[in-house]
Amino acid sequence: MGAGVATAASGSPASSDQPAEAVASAPNAPDEVVDETPQPVTVDAELVRSVAHQVLAEQGRDPTLTDLDLITRDVLAQGPLEASDVHRVTTETLLGNGPGGPVETGEAPPPECPPTARACIDVDDKTAWMLTDGRVTYGPVPVTTGRDGYETTRGTHEVIRHVRHEHSLPFDSPMPYSTYFTRNGIAFHQGRLDEPSHGCIHMGHDAASHFFENLQVGDEVVAF
Repeated sequence: MGAGVATAASGSPASSDQPAEAVASAPNAPDEVVDETPQPVTVDAELVRSVAHQVLAEQGRDPTLTDLDLITRDVLAQGPLEASDVHRVTTETLLGNGPGGPVETGEAPPPECPPTARACIDVDDKTAWMLTDGRVTYGPVPVTTGRDGYETTRGTHEVIRHVRHEHSLPFDSPMPYSTYFTRNGIAFHQGRLDEPSHGCIHMGHDAASHFFENLQVGDEVVAF
């Protein structure tokens, strides 16, 4: 009896028929160290488009208000961007502070835009271009068009006049770089791309100034 106690106390190896429960209760090996360093977020078109949806949703706006693919293009053109910058830059672009459209692409416009036109507006898809001899010379650029009850007039029009520092009296709103092309007051002009217009074509600053400087009185404008 005394020998049994001494053997246990002296730390002799456990018997080979030790219960499985005792083996299972042995201390585990130290946990493997896991690298918890945050992985960088890739700023790509998918992320920017998602943020643009979010910005419009925060304002209760329809995501079809403007062409978000072109908004995404314009945001990425201001890169390289950190993920923390995307919301701010997207918001500024939707306010009309984007970089404007590509120049002299030479691409063909949609078939609804005739070769005689110097500018075309796709009212449904919220895009606009400038053209020469049926080839795109500027754009496409994102725009917004008329809200319900103030729909943009479709059809073939001509540039009537330019007013650099215009202001809308009925709506008490600035209209910089106004290029009028209808008798009822519809114009291309600088405006927010996160809200619909009262019939005019809202464009970012760079696009509005380009249309203002390059469209001449009498030039054909087609809205379809």
